Amino acid sequence: MRHTYWEIRGLGVELIAVANEEPENHKEIRERLDLPFMLLSDPDAAVARDYGVYHENEPRDRDIARPGFFLIDSAENGARVLWEHVGPTTRHRVTPNRIIEELLNALGRKHQVVNVHVPSETELLRVIASYQDPPVGHYRTPGELQRGVGVEREFTQQNAMAAFSEVHRLAEEGWTLVTVAPEFEGQRSTGHRYVFQRTVE
Repeated sequence: MRHTYWEIRGLGVELIAVANEEPENHKEIRERLDLPFMLLSDPDAAVARDYGVYHENEPRDRDIARPGFFLIDSAENGARVLWEHVGPTTRHRVTPNRIIEELLNALGRKHQVVNVHVPSETELLRVIASYQDPPVGHYRTPGELQRGVGVEREFTQQNAMAAFSEVHRLAEEGWTLVTVAPEFEGQRSTGHRYVFQRTVE
């Protein structure tokens, strides 16, 4: 969400994240990840329960929420939930382009542009390998996995699959592919960005 934040703000919308953490933990997380958006604390999961995203029967019996995104109208308009997406597990999250698409719809924008970053196979392997030393691959696991590495690997793979899925969904739904541009981080290629547009009647 950090990379989509400024586009969301450019549309005049505020982004706020809520998590089942104590305020002091949020301060550390926000500074460590350099997050530009506000983090609200929900240590007893009351907000998660109110919005129906509390993770019932969580395997490790933790008070956590499933990933949810709620587009909420202004207080002047009754603070209605205009659109929502709730992932079935903590590894299933709404893609950034889908968030922008739903924002554009809610704002009544007729000419819409969204983009999808699809990571290259090399970048995908680089990210997965970075989770521990000795490095892991898609299926290669030298020795034992360090705590959380298996989940991070699966989460990274899930995000890559979701990006490819979004490219196909947008094409299927009649969006026009405007351009495909290579993406770089310094000299390193990280994948390609697909830009789509459409006009809503």
